Amino acid sequence: MRKISLFLLFITSCAYSQVKYKNIPFPAGISSVNEEFSGMALWNNRVYLEPQYGDHKETKLDGDFNIYSIAADSINRVITGKDTALSTYKTLKVLNLDKLPDSVNKYYEGFEAITFTKNQVYLSIETNDKYDYCFVLKGSVDTVNNQIRIDPYNFATLKRPLYITNAGFESVTYLPKENKLLAMYEFNAADKSNTGFLIDTAFKDPPQKIKTPFLYFRITDITATKNDELYGVNYYYNGDYNSYLDNGIVSKPETAIKQTIPTLRDSLDKTPDYLKHHTFARIVMRRNYKDLQWKQLITFDGYRNNWEGLTLFDKGALIVTDANRSSKQVSVLAYIEF
Repeated sequence: MRKISLFLLFITSCAYSQVKYKNIPFPAGISSVNEEFSGMALWNNRVYLEPQYGDHKETKLDGDFNIYSIAADSINRVITGKDTALSTYKTLKVLNLDKLPDSVNKYYEGFEAITFTKNQVYLSIETNDKYDYCFVLKGSVDTVNNQIRIDPYNFATLKRPLYITNAGFESVTYLPKENKLLAMYEFNAADKSNTGFLIDTAFKDPPQKIKTPFLYFRITDITATKNDELYGVNYYYNGDYNSYLDNGIVSKPETAIKQTIPTLRDSLDKTPDYLKHHTFARIVMRRNYKDLQWKQLITFDGYRNNWEGLTLFDKGALIVTDANRSSKQVSVLAYIEF
């Protein structure tokens, strides 16, 4: 594991030397690929990391589920070189998942996003990609007893706009100015049917369908500033070529990608099937949820990293991988300045 991580960091520093990238080694207790981190959020000076399945994928919602938090100051000390690695973290036990109704439990395929308001936490659930709906749960946070207590009776139900392999509402964030949650579907490359939802934080009103920007590849996490500016991870894994770039909705769009993502132009000109063999990752932003154009901020290493978590931090952002419980990938927490 350590040799792979060092190799990965070497690849990153060579290929992306222009990017201010800092690898942040996890504490030993949460460095396993079994954690499969799929969501991340900064709240009350701590960074919260959400595993997709907890430690026990096979037990689904009936097993133990933990979320982890790390002090922002501790992360900053590694970024600035005062420490070489993170040493401590807190474990928050998530309660009441076993009390969720069968409509949620039956199609559950893991957690994908986490966000906070002043006194609530929200967790998105991905479901079987042939099922009509995904879900957003809410819960109260008890930092004294290190618990998150889910309300199993009140949750938001989000209808899939399209049926794409292994795609759900991967991204959820809180918009302070709107006092709403924003949920985005993972696939946004349809001509006219790219939609997300604005969600009442109390779950009293039905989710409001809204238009979202056209975007190739996956949007795997989003986060908002206090002014509702949106930042997102736009990630592409070459194993998803048929699911995301040749799926009947999109048909081999390399020519269009060269125009919309100039960063990839030279690679596609030299190797027309470049995207069948290479990954791609970048951070994008837009002014607010009504802005229908993503702006690229920075690209970074996508090699063997399934980047699925994002939170703004200091002068840039923290990003985290979902390692898919695979020896071919590693769990990585990193800082990127932009």
